[in-house]
Amino acid sequence: MTRPPLLLGLDAGGTGTGWALLRGAQAVASGTAPAFTAMLAGSPAGAESLAALARALPGQPDAVQAGVPGVTAGSDLARALEATLAEALGVPAGRVNVENDLDLAYRAHLAPGAGVLLYAGTGSIAYHVTANGEALRTGGYGYRIGDDGGGFSLGRAALRHLTRQLDLGEVPDAPLAREVAAITGGLDWDTLRAFVYGTPGAGATAQLAPAVGRAADAGDPDAMRLLEEAAAQLAELAMRLRARVGPLPVTATGGALRASSLFPGALSRALPGVSVQQRSHAEAAARYAARLAAG
Repeated sequence: MTRPPLLLGLDAGGTGTGWALLRGAQAVASGTAPAFTAMLAGSPAGAESLAALARALPGQPDAVQAGVPGVTAGSDLARALEATLAEALGVPAGRVNVENDLDLAYRAHLAPGAGVLLYAGTGSIAYHVTANGEALRTGGYGYRIGDDGGGFSLGRAALRHLTRQLDLGEVPDAPLAREVAAITGGLDWDTLRAFVYGTPGAGATAQLAPAVGRAADAGDPDAMRLLEEAAAQLAELAMRLRARVGPLPVTATGGALRASSLFPGALSRALPGVSVQQRSHAEAAARYAARLAAG
């Protein structure tokens, strides 16, 4: 009896890359590999991310479906990434497909035309795919321009709050300060500067989002205020897109919303009627890879 193919789904991002392996419809394994985006493709960091992913897999996949930030399905860049992934993971040519991570996320939650996807990961974006396949968006412009309400934004807000206290000669010692210091290694400027600027991109600062969440869960009022502000920013993204597509239902997802058990409630207050869902986009991608394995 022929064994079902081993299907790999990737949900790549600026903080980490979620992966899931299915044997047919049966889950085999899942995990998180280092960050991978279109901007990292071709760099030593990108190559190491894929090497770490290959080492983590318990078997060689027969087909791969990947959602990668900064990529348009069918583009020259997507085809180049498909070749890179095929080589790195030992997958036959033609059995790797790369699409935008937002298209993957949308399909995992919504049918075309059915609603607005509000995504809060390292960054943030509101996304809608029309019934005829056209993609419309608000936000998603990266941490240098926007990404308000996402993980980077939360981490930056925490650092701004703490450095403001330091400027006033105060010694921060609330739960938020302790949670941040546990990740950065301290709150003195030399330590914070090395943490924030020692690694290019948004990844380091985004790592502080869970610190904000844990502090809010512990009752820190400043951390809770930061969550409320982030929720309002995310709600504004969704409302800007609804101004273009009409009063469609909004589904919210993404790792930033898992930072605190209080974050979904804050978003619901800012955006009444929102449905907060957490589904494995990597597992959804693995299911989509079945058509590649079938040729």
